Amino acid sequence: MEEFLGLISIGILVGLIVIYYLSEIDRKQQNKSLDSKRKRISRLQNQRDKILQQLNQKLPEKTKIKDEIIALIYQFAASKNLYTLKDIELATKQIQNHYSKNLETTSTFKINFPEKEMLSFEPQESLMLLTIINEGLHNAALYSNANFIFSIASIEDERLHLITHDNGVGYNRIEIHDGNGIKTILKATSDLKGDLKLTSTIGNGTVVNVQIPIDNF
Repeated sequence: MEEFLGLISIGILVGLIVIYYLSEIDRKQQNKSLDSKRKRISRLQNQRDKILQQLNQKLPEKTKIKDEIIALIYQFAASKNLYTLKDIELATKQIQNHYSKNLETTSTFKINFPEKEMLSFEPQESLMLLTIINEGLHNAALYSNANFIFSIASIEDERLHLITHDNGVGYNRIEIHDGNGIKTILKATSDLKGDLKLTSTIGNGTVVNVQIPIDNF
C-alpha cells in the first residue's frame, strides 16, 4: 500500500513538473508575441513620425493646389498605423474633390474600387500608393482637357492595379519626355516593387497603370 501511494505521489509530482514547464513555455510564447506586437507598433509609429518630418522638409511645389494635396496625402498617411483599400479609396475621393473644386476644369472625376478587399497597408506604403494616384490625377486634371478622369483600383493575377485613365488630348511620348510627375510615379512604383505601364495616344487620352504584387503587402 505504501509503495502504491509512493507511486501516486511520484506521478503527481511529475505531472506538476510537466504542467509547470508547459506553462513556462506558454508564458514565454505569449511574452514573445507581445514583444513582437510592441516592436511592430513602434516601427509603424516611426513611419508616421518620419512622414510628418518629410512633409515639414518638403520644398514648395510649382502650384498651390499640389502643395495642398501633398499636405493632405502626408497627413492622411501619418494618421494611423494600418490602412485598407477602402481608406485609400476615401483619400482618393478627397484628392479628386480638391481638384474639382479648386481648378477651372470641366472634367468629371470618376472612381471605381473593389467593394470588399482585405489588403492592409502600412503608413509608408499608403503614402506611396496615394502619391502614385495623385500624380496621375494631377497630370490629367491640369493637362488632359478630358471630359472624364477615372481612378481605378483592381486585383488581377495577384497584383494590385492602380489606374488613372483620362479621355483627353493625349500626347506623343517620343516627342515629350517624362516630367516630374511620371518620374515620381516611377520612384514610388519601384519602391513598392511594382511595374508602370504608361500609354498615351494623341486624341485618345492617357492611361497610367501601376501594377504591384499583393504579396508585398
